[in-house]
Amino acid sequence: MQNNVVIAIFDVESEAYQAFSELKKTNAGEGYVVPEAVLFKNENGTINVIDGFSITPVDSGTAQGIVIGSLMGVIGGPIGVILGASLGAQAGMASDSGRALGNASVVAVVASKIFEGEVAIAALVGEDEPAFDAAFADFKTTIVRYDAADVADDADRLYELEAEISNQVLEEVKADRKAARADRREERRAKIKADLEEYAEATNRTMGDVMPM
Repeated sequence: MQNNVVIAIFDVESEAYQAFSELKKTNAGEGYVVPEAVLFKNENGTINVIDGFSITPVDSGTAQGIVIGSLMGVIGGPIGVILGASLGAQAGMASDSGRALGNASVVAVVASKIFEGEVAIAALVGEDEPAFDAAFADFKTTIVRYDAADVADDADRLYELEAEISNQVLEEVKADRKAARADRREERRAKIKADLEEYAEATNRTMGDVMPM
């Protein structure tokens, strides 16, 4: 049995809801089992999770499951938005011959190839390939699958990359603030000096009279 992450993109939104409802009720079939899955939608360019389930123990991960929860977490984060836009631009959002999924990464598929208003299901599946496709046989879908271990590794690395970028940005912000504070101090010194000189001139005094050394 293979362990895969399967992404099913639905042509009809209502069918996605129906398929997910059925999947929640019976999360297994001939040749496959689905321990965790989510239903999500592209709304105004943002991937939003609508519903999810996990049959793994509660203390082992999120309500959406370990693998799928991690995937959706990174997709919905800033690194997912950046990578999705970048990969989508490289691969092309679509082509005359249909949706161009090709060998695009799961991040690219979820973040950039699920178009505005579309609904999809992401599921962790143990299957005798491609047995799980039968669960969506009555619906119009585009299905792509990835090795679950690869998806988990990719999600972990993207979280690490996100942390590295965040730390780098934080250090740059700190450096900018330090430089800005130094600039403000110099500006204040110059202003105080100018104010004192103006005061001295107005009172016909020298700076030495105002501030004896």
